[in-house]
Parts: sequence; C-alpha cells; structure tokens
Amino acid sequence: MKTKQQLKDHLDAIFADGVNMKLYFGLGTGAARTYKLADFDDRATTAVLTNYVAGIREFFARDELQTVSLSQLDQRSDALVMYDLQEQPVEFAQLQALQNEPEPDFFSFDENNVGEIRTIAIKIASAQHSAIFFKTFYPVSLVKRDQILLYKLENRFTVFDGDIIKVTPGFEVLLVDDEFYINDFSKFEKAFSFTEIAERAMLSVVQSILALGIVNDVKGYLAAFAAPKRDILRAGQSDVLRLEAAVILAFATQKVEKIGLKIVDGQFHLSSRDSVKKLYKLLNDDYLTSGLTAFEYETLAKNKM
Repeated sequence: MKTKQQLKDHLDAIFADGVNMKLYFGLGTGAARTYKLADFDDRATTAVLTNYVAGIREFFARDELQTVSLSQLDQRSDALVMYDLQEQPVEFAQLQALQNEPEPDFFSFDENNVGEIRTIAIKIASAQHSAIFFKTFYPVSLVKRDQILLYKLENRFTVFDGDIIKVTPGFEVLLVDDEFYINDFSKFEKAFSFTEIAERAMLSVVQSILALGIVNDVKGYLAAFAAPKRDILRAGQSDVLRLEAAVILAFATQKVEKIGLKIVDGQFHLSSRDSVKKLYKLLNDDYLTSGLTAFEYETLAKNKM
C-alpha cells in the first residue's frame, strides 16, 4: 500500500511526463459491463485532461487525507481505502484490461446509446506508467436531445440538436500499479460486486471467533453480522484473535466495567446487537491502552506509537 504522499508523487510524475488521456464509457453492470472508447477531438481531449488533472491535484493536496487498507478500515473519514481482500470484484479485471490489454472498440452512435452509459473510466498515461480513475455516470451528467437546448451562435440563440455529456473531476476508485484505492466506499459497493465478497469475508471472521469457543451467540446477532461491516472485516486481521481464549476472557473479566461484556460459564453472553458491537471493539483492540496486545493508540484511528 502506498502512502498518500507516494500516490501523489507517482501521479505527479505521470502528469509531468507528456501525458495522454483516454476516456471509456461503461455499458451494463457487473460481469456484463463492457467498456467503449470515447472518440474525442484534440480540443476536447485537452480540455478534459487539463480540468481532470487539476481536480486530482487538488484532491491530493488535502493535508488530512490518508491511506488505509480495507482490512484495517476504522472510523477515520478522510481516507483512501486500498482494497486488500483476497477475493476481488469481477469489475476490477475489467479496469485492469483497460490498462494492460488492447483498446476496446470505439463508442458508436450507430450501435450504442448515450442513455446506456453507467460508468466512466479515465486513463491518464505517460510513456512508462498509467492510472485509471473510475466513477459512476449519473443521469444528471447527461443532457439529452429531447430537451430544448439553446446556445449562442454569433448574436442569436439557436437550438442545439444533440446530446451533452458532462465530464467532471473526481473519482470513486483509482487503479495504479495494480492496486485499487477506494475514495467513496458507499458508491463503490453499489458499482462493484462487493456485497457477496464482503459477506464471505465476514463469515470467515465469525467462524474464527466461534472457533475460539469464547462466545454464546444467544440470539444469532453475531452470525447475522450485527455490527458495522468495517469493524467485522478489521477483526479478521486482529492480533487479539491470535491470542489464547483464556487470555481474552481473563482480560475481559478484569476490565468488565470498561468493556461491558457479560461472561456466563466462561463465554461472552451475546444477547443484543450492542453486545456484538462491544465484542468487536474488544477484538479490534479499540482502547486507548490495551492490555491485550501491548499496543498503545494515539487516537481512535489507531496510529501505532
């Protein structure tokens, strides 16, 4: 995983090295999504490239921006999330193909309709490297010819008989050096086949917890993933899960008022959604000073001191 500064430097090097830009329209969804290359004239290419690069530079200029891996995702809000789960959405391969394989066919106005566009991918490349920026294409970015559009021609207004597509800065997913960075997680979940992948990953975490023999999932809330998705996924990489069950229970017994988990017959008694959330807080070591792993945390973002 790259730091925010490493990403910024890498992209700046691409932008400074005689870049070219290509824009692709994504048609369809999921595994059926296909990309078509947009045919731009030189003026349009220059305008879109200049505007888009300026927006990317502005994005990475934010001091508070950080990078974090998906398996370590916490409560920080201003972060680029690097996808590091073993199983990847099928749509990732489609974007990698734009980077590594021959160009797809051009978007044809005879064969395709602008109303079919669902996503946009923008590839900015130098002679050595490239980056792909993905974003969802919303209807608000399309002005169709069924509306009356007027534009100035010399000193009069006349009707514009065509469709207009707005290309604005911003991205939801960045592909660079074969790594995927997610900027807007909620939009990512809608645009990519991630739900089933997340459920399988969370099931693996729950099975690891149950294998310790330290919980009684009284009402099935643990099995039903009754906690924030990020907390469940993060627990899969937790050092706490690698401790002996007796160590975890002893710590929780000693800190029972702070942790707030009820222990019955040597097991955490999970009888509410709140108790499941508290269990994940324990497993993720979310305390200012943890007696479990001997790590100290400067903030809730878990920056290891």
